[in-house]
Amino acid sequence: MMRCLKNLCVVVAMTALFVGLTSNVQAEVYTVGPGVFVVDEAGANNAVDTPSNGSNDQSRQNVDISYAALMPAGTYSGNVWSYRAGQTGSVTPYLAVSNGDHSYEIVAVGNEVVIGDADLDQNFTTVFGGGSFTLDSETTVYGGIVNPTEIGSQNPIYTNLNSGGLMDHDNNNDGNLSPPVVGGTVDGLGHKNLPRSYAFSIDIVPEPSSVLLLVLSGLCLLPLRRRSR
Repeated sequence: MMRCLKNLCVVVAMTALFVGLTSNVQAEVYTVGPGVFVVDEAGANNAVDTPSNGSNDQSRQNVDISYAALMPAGTYSGNVWSYRAGQTGSVTPYLAVSNGDHSYEIVAVGNEVVIGDADLDQNFTTVFGGGSFTLDSETTVYGGIVNPTEIGSQNPIYTNLNSGGLMDHDNNNDGNLSPPVVGGTVDGLGHKNLPRSYAFSIDIVPEPSSVLLLVLSGLCLLPLRRRSR
């Protein structure tokens, strides 16, 4: 009877530990990008990238190098992303890690958003989408945005030219703008350390599955520890 009660107590305790750890992990959020309120800062000089005239491609690639997140090893996914637009267009958010000097490997790609006239000058937060990614060690994660490379394309997201932040930025003049593909490389950026910030951010959350594995491992070891006494 006492053995049954002890086993029951162990199960209850470990279950409570798992619930507590999972709740803590889910509550931990890493944010990349300055957010939509960067254009509301005192002294802001807000603008949009050069609009298309309808017969040219004014797509842009932007990696925010000032508002990045140093994250421990683990498995993560993009949760939501926020943006404010000053002109129409399509934009895709992504997450990346450095793989060289001003060069990045894309680890997650979010859902493309199409911004119309009714969406301008408003703050939006929407599901990021995309799959999970794993960091094997402590790593800096960057947020980026990119537009489709096609005639009529333009970057809709507002930029504050006086933010004090820096971007790795490129246009598609050479036709080599890096597409948003997981495992792809963003490089050949024509404007490195460009002084400005774009009005977007991406929230990243750890996957709770890694905590579950840790707790289950602890449960499996309990009988072995009891027998070794």
